[in-house]
This record gives sequence, structure tokens and C-alpha cells, in this order.
Amino acid sequence: MIQYLITIDAALPSKRKWDNVPILHQYTKGYLEKECVDWLNKFREYADKELRNSYPPNVHIFAKSSMSDRSMWKLTCLATGFYPKDTRLFIRKYRTSLPEDETESTGIRPNHDGTFQLRKSAGIWEDAEAEYDCVVTDRTLREPIIITYYS
Repeated sequence: MIQYLITIDAALPSKRKWDNVPILHQYTKGYLEKECVDWLNKFREYADKELRNSYPPNVHIFAKSSMSDRSMWKLTCLATGFYPKDTRLFIRKYRTSLPEDETESTGIRPNHDGTFQLRKSAGIWEDAEAEYDCVVTDRTLREPIIITYYS
């Protein structure tokens, strides 16, 4: 027979009531041993399927002149077509990640086909020579994707 355990005195009236209802014991035992296990297995199958249906991102980097200041360019990194959506993207200058407050991000957004995209941008000076790159990490990748842009 199932006996309910309580950790606070306020639960004592409920414990007494539940301990005196045999059908509740049968239902709870059946739920925990059968239905609950079935649901856990079903959710595990869903998770396994999601892991098998993973897609690595396509990564692009480009720059265009700023509308407000012609001496500035907007460098943009785009990772698209990835699934699941736990992909991370960084913009680096000379292999050092730019601080988040120096970049703009769209956040992760859905594509029409069920995959996702993420776009980040940073302002760069048109005449300043530098090496920038987009670094994308994702659990579907063995190593990060790095695409370089030379200004």
C-alpha cells in the first residue's frame, strides 16, 4: 500500500485523506509505473529525433556603407539554415571578440522552412585596415565555422 509522506504540517489533512482512498493508491501506482514512464519514453523519442534532424548553419559576411555616415561601414555576419536553434555567433577583430555592446543582433529568428537564422552587425571605419571574422559555434559542428573579411 502506498503511504504519502509530508514535509510540512500543512499537508497533513491531505495526507490523511489520500491515505484513506484505496482507488487513489491504485491510480497513482498505475500512473507512476505505466503512464508516466510511457510519456517519458515518448519525450525521449522526440528528443532523439530532434538530435538526428540537425542542420549546420550557412555563414556569410558582408559590409555596406552606412546611410548616416559615409566613412562608416556596417559589417554583417549572417548564420542561416541551422537547426536546432542553439547556435552562437561572434564578430571578431584580429581574433578578439567584439563586446556585445558594440554589436547589433536580430536575435535568433525562424526561417520559412523550420530552420533558424541569426544576424549580427558592427560598425567599422571604411579606411581602417583590419581583419574581421564571423565565428559560429553549434553542437552540430565538430569545429567552429570561421569566415574572414579584410577591410
